Amino acid sequence: MKKSTLYATIFAVILMFVSLVSWVLKQDTLAILAANFGLMVLAVVTLWENRQNLTL
Repeated sequence: MKKSTLYATIFAVILMFVSLVSWVLKQDTLAILAANFGLMVLAVVTLWENRQNLTL
């Protein structure tokens, strides 16, 4: 695993944790934004890492 992939994954996990904490603290907008951004980061990193294996 490349360092950039590892850093992006750690960043996404931190965003998911922020989402969970903000949901517990009733900050719904921040929770949704953090969760969606974390999911987007994970999706982009996964697709970028596996772009050689994708078939059209």
